[in-house]
Order: sequence, then structure tokens, then C-alpha cells
Amino acid sequence: MKLLIPSTLILLFSVFSFSANMGTLNEINKPKTLSVKGDKLIITEEESIYIYSLETLKLTKKFGKEGEGPGEFKMGHGVVSLNIDISDNNIIVNSSTKITWFSMEGEYIREKKVPPMKYLIPMNYGYAGNCLINAGKKFPVQSVCLFDKNFKKVETLMTSDVPVGMGAKRMMPPYNFKYLVHNNKIYLSAGKDKILIKVFDQKGKELNNIKLSADSLPVSSKYKNMVRTFYKTDPAFKNFWPRMKDRLYFPEYFPGLKDLFVDKNRIYIQTWNKKGGNLEWILLDKTGKELKRIFLPQGKESAIVYSPYTIANGKYYYLKEDIDEEVWGLFVMDLDKK
Repeated sequence: MKLLIPSTLILLFSVFSFSANMGTLNEINKPKTLSVKGDKLIITEEESIYIYSLETLKLTKKFGKEGEGPGEFKMGHGVVSLNIDISDNNIIVNSSTKITWFSMEGEYIREKKVPPMKYLIPMNYGYAGNCLINAGKKFPVQSVCLFDKNFKKVETLMTSDVPVGMGAKRMMPPYNFKYLVHNNKIYLSAGKDKILIKVFDQKGKELNNIKLSADSLPVSSKYKNMVRTFYKTDPAFKNFWPRMKDRLYFPEYFPGLKDLFVDKNRIYIQTWNKKGGNLEWILLDKTGKELKRIFLPQGKESAIVYSPYTIANGKYYYLKEDIDEEVWGLFVMDLDKK
């Protein structure tokens, strides 16, 4: 006998679990990034960008393709997705060798050529972006710098000891030295084993230094085997495995920080800590005072690839694939009710 569940009970379940399925996105197959701004949902997939109505989940615009012309994108070696920033009511796209500006409706505005493999965030006085610092070692190290309007480096915000370049060791999982710009401030994850968030003004003056305690999570043999299996079997990487296997290494513990978001007056830090398959998030106020720790769901596509997610207007949005139906669904959770 088939059990019928009244729609009112389904709604109540969604409220009590604080997670609601907003519907399916029938046009996408392999989404890489997810952004929400106002009434728009923006998703990247390879060299294409999709704009949906957040209210109806109807596709309103698809643009972008592989190439070097206006409105076209190239990924570059080792790059698996476009980088999207939304500022001054523009969609700003970082691809391999340029930054391209689009309106919120997806109309092409302009583009600038940039040095290869840079992820640059436009600001009032220039750009915040990744850079390589020669620290007198065999390989340059991963760093974050400020650049002027002509992409000349003017300030170094953070220098790590993580080597970058052909032949350099590759740590899994890698440290996430994420940087972002919010309300004219630069937020930078500068910690390796611990959680350290530095806040700068747009000229590089340090405004705050946020340190948090986090559990030291040992990197298990299960995780190591999952990663090795992924690289040996994934179509995009398996041809590189003979050269990669000797450069791949694992730390004793997971990094303190997995991801970082800033939304309105809150800072959201994702750690590697898990509970029931959900990942831990630490919520802070704008001064760095801890408010609470919660565990949120997140889809996982492989040992190293998680499904797209974002935080906007106090809500956590994430994509989850229905394997049987071969469609992607959009889910939302109100973090104030969690």
C-alpha cells in the first residue's frame, strides 16, 4: 500500500528542517559555481553562464562560449571553472587571460586583458588578486597582492610557504587562501592549520585580525585512498597520474578553513569538520565575534569536488543532483532559523 503524505505535512517538514527544495534547473548538466544577487540566480558551467529568475527558476539568459573574442572565455591549464564576482550591479567574470564585465541581464559591457592565471577582484583603487612571490626557494610561493589599474603590484597582503609551479608538490586537501571584497573591505584567509582572517581596507591597511579555534582533524587513510582513486580514474586527470603520484602528498591534519563568505554584517567560515555528512559553518559578526556553529548539507560529486553553494541575504543556497532523474535541484536554508 502506497503511503500518501499530505502536502501540509511536507511543508511542515521543510520548515522544521529549515531546508526547502525550490525546484529543478533543467538546462544545466555540470554546474561549477553558484551566485545569488537580488532576484537572480547565476550559475557557471564550463565556459557558459546561466541567469535564472530566483523566484520562478526560469532561464532568462545563457551566454558565453569557448574562445578569445568579446564575451568568450578560455579556462587555461588546470582551471576548471570561471570565477564570478558581482559588484556595482555588474557580473564580473575572470577567465584565463581577461576580466569581462556584463550587466545583471547578461549583456556584454567591456573586458580587459590580464596576466595569465590571475584571479583579480576589481576595487576602487585597482585590484586584489593572487600573485607569486619568489622567496629564494626552488618554487615561488602562493601569495595575495594588491594591484593598480594597470595590474602593477603595489602591495603584498599575504605570503605563504606553499610552492606553486610545474614540478611543485601538491597537497591534498590544499590550503584555501581565499580573498574577497565586501563593502570596500578585503577579507583574506591567511591561516594554514588554524583559522585566521585578516581584514584590510582597499589600500592594504590592516583593520582586523580574527583568530578562531578549530578542532584538529586527522587526514584519514580512507580520505587518502579516495583522492588517489579519483586522480587515477577521473577522465580529466588520469593521464597525468603517472607524473602526479610522486608530487601528491597529504598533511597530518586537515586545514582549519575550507571556505569563507561575507554577507551583510556576518562572516561565514566553513571548516572540514563533519557531522552526519554535513559540514560545519562558524558564523561571526562583523567584528569577528563568534555567534554560533551549525552543520549544513552540501552535495558531493567526487572525493575532491563538492557541488556549488553560496550564501546571500542570510540564506544558504546549494545545488544537489537527482542521480535517477539526472536533474539538478536548488535548495535553500534560512540561517537565522537554523
